[in-house]
Amino acid sequence: MIEIKNLTKVYPRGKKKALDGVTIGIPNGIFGLIGRNGAGKTTLMRIIATVMDQTDGAIFVDGVDLKECKNDFRKSLGYLPQSTRLMPRLNIVEFLDYICVMRGIKDKKDRREKIASVIETVGLVGEEKKQLGKYSGGMLRRAGIAQAIIGDPKTLIIDEPTTGLDPEERIYFLNLLSRIAQDRTIIFSTHIISDIELLCKNICILELGQVRYLGDKDSFVKTLEGKMFEHEGTSEDEVELRRSAMVTSVSYVDGIAHIRYVSDIPFFESSRPTNPSLEDAYIHALGGVKR
Repeated sequence: MIEIKNLTKVYPRGKKKALDGVTIGIPNGIFGLIGRNGAGKTTLMRIIATVMDQTDGAIFVDGVDLKECKNDFRKSLGYLPQSTRLMPRLNIVEFLDYICVMRGIKDKKDRREKIASVIETVGLVGEEKKQLGKYSGGMLRRAGIAQAIIGDPKTLIIDEPTTGLDPEERIYFLNLLSRIAQDRTIIFSTHIISDIELLCKNICILELGQVRYLGDKDSFVKTLEGKMFEHEGTSEDEVELRRSAMVTSVSYVDGIAHIRYVSDIPFFESSRPTNPSLEDAYIHALGGVKR
């Protein structure tokens, strides 16, 4: 259990508050951290991963202040940052062997067994001799998760892992995360709502460094039950709805506006009730879709 209490981060230049009194509890399983770019997700994850210090507040791991158990926590931590720079001239076996040594795994036979197991887990069997610099984007993400899980860490921090992946690689990566989530705490940061919908039970929404929602994903969506409507109309209808309701989605198909909005009652007689989605609830929490 990771508990974050009143965490604040102020960047000295310009005195910007990247985090402003964040208090959350992170249970076992996959915990979804959602927010727009610049919401403070990466800053929070870097602080939890002990690669950055907070300005104020504290983090507790199983009731112990992280400052007092930093070394032990690092030994049980796997971290995949948003920008992963692997060693392009090494192959995956050489790279993972280096990671094992850095983690203090000294026995060569033990390292070989762990490396073979992890390579199979992430689906890179047959790619062992290829240099990492020649890997595709999806293969590099697999190599990144391989270095994060080798040594069987109990906590994984994974920042925006599916950004830029093609649909097939994205689904593969999400399935991989769900497989390795047993008996682990995985903090999964993304701005792609459908990723969270597939993987997470508990979520936190950050906006401008503050918590907008914390709790069960399904309960969050249910807050909009009976208030969600769908309307097909004109661009003028869209303007009217933006003035009078909370618009969560707009798309135009063959000149017809397809608008999803939140309201206590339907604004147009032709609007029909619909089930809310996680994306609807998320956009509603952030104040509606932008123009």
